[in-house]
Amino acid sequence: MSRRYTLGIIDIGSNSIRLVIYEVESGGGYRIIYENKYSARLSREVGSDGRIPRSSLEAAIEVLRQFRTICEQFHATHIRAAATAAIRNAANAGEIIRWLERETGLTIERVSGEQEAYYGFLGVLQSMSIQDGMIVDIGGGSTELTLFRDRQLLHSISIPLGAVNAYTRFASGEQWNDGEIEALREEIREQLRQLDWADSNPGLPMIGLGGTIRTIAKMHQRKTKYSLPVVHHYEMGGETVDEMARVLPYETTAYRKKVPGLSKDRADLIVPGMLILQTVYDYVEADRYIVSSAGLRDGLFRDWFAPQEPVVSDALRTSVRNLLRFGPPVSEASLHAVYEDMVTMYHALVQAAPCEQDRAVMYTAAMLSESGTMINYYKSSQHAVYRIMYGGIYGLTHREAVLSAITADYHPKKRTPQLLEQHADILDASDTGRVHRLGSLLALAKAIRSTPVVQKIHATARNGSLHVQMHCTAEPLVQNRRMEESAKELEDAWNIKLTWSEHPAASTK
Repeated sequence: MSRRYTLGIIDIGSNSIRLVIYEVESGGGYRIIYENKYSARLSREVGSDGRIPRSSLEAAIEVLRQFRTICEQFHATHIRAAATAAIRNAANAGEIIRWLERETGLTIERVSGEQEAYYGFLGVLQSMSIQDGMIVDIGGGSTELTLFRDRQLLHSISIPLGAVNAYTRFASGEQWNDGEIEALREEIREQLRQLDWADSNPGLPMIGLGGTIRTIAKMHQRKTKYSLPVVHHYEMGGETVDEMARVLPYETTAYRKKVPGLSKDRADLIVPGMLILQTVYDYVEADRYIVSSAGLRDGLFRDWFAPQEPVVSDALRTSVRNLLRFGPPVSEASLHAVYEDMVTMYHALVQAAPCEQDRAVMYTAAMLSESGTMINYYKSSQHAVYRIMYGGIYGLTHREAVLSAITADYHPKKRTPQLLEQHADILDASDTGRVHRLGSLLALAKAIRSTPVVQKIHATARNGSLHVQMHCTAEPLVQNRRMEESAKELEDAWNIKLTWSEHPAASTK
């Protein structure tokens, strides 16, 4: 039987102190079971001499004590606490860490700028299937920029300017003027000019980490009435931030607090954070923004959890396996057989292997179509829709997540058309036919694997017909009935005639 334990990660950032608690399963699975944060804004406590005085740490010390108590309540076997820009850049950094360790009983790592960029990179690669990109992580006291290709980190830099200390340095009041805006932009550009790689990779997506880009995404989703209010992997064009940057710096804090999606405690910091983000985007000539909700804390966990393989090779499959390990008892091998049968029949029908997007959708739908069993067995696929769209599955774009959810709950007469209409803002016109084709394949594959008597299948398509050979260890009585029930949907979706036959498994090699 697998054993489970918990791990606490504490990120002592320049703006916020955050706690995340992971539950880890000895077989290799993990999930977040608790989160909390406190806006300490340590960057504002740095004096003119570059030091943070002991008297300015009272709140931080109390929060860290409370976070340690929470970890103990969850029986954490280990607590990893890491301090970033505000403390590492302070003139008395070593002294600050000694104060915090003595008062809280925690062991605190002083994370360098290079390490912070690396942990952010690990967090992104754990949560996305993207191969190439530029990561920008805007914190309170620093901004990390990381270039990666083929999921390998090539270059990184930490710029000692973030949303909090940029506000302190460049803003004279709550409303910014053109001179202040340009001074901040020029400071960022000057830092980037010193790099020979920052502007040599145009056309890459910019993956943004931190509260600034998450807030921008929430604001844009509220404005556009986006049908899937999930921030992770939300994509925006450069014009989205440009439009906001033309307005928000010149408005009052009171005005910003009323903007839908913009939290009141970020009404002042959104401007410097946005200006940093926009300036970097323009300088590197990125092609779009992609929001990541995973970052430093996820990277700290990954570095501790899998030091021999810190970079996740397949974000989607890792995420799905994690979900299955903490879900109802299922045979992962049986679910995977359903997926493989879908691929086999798809290949026969299309005369080609599935494209990357169709493969991701088929895999997710096949592995998770019954994941709603924990809520209600008889409406499992309906609850699976929510788990796939909102359950924090990594490695899917929003479009792929919606397609996977609708495919998993394929009911062509009612629920499928309703979901397609509900998420028309995310889907393409071609996706209606795609859902019917993939959904009918899933229904047929689940019928084939409804009992364990089928060992494997072969599929051939010719002259407007798909024929499935089932190699069986016994008579497939249940399969025959269920395949009859799902045949019409597949025939309508693919415009073919379905036939099948059974063969003794012993006759196959």
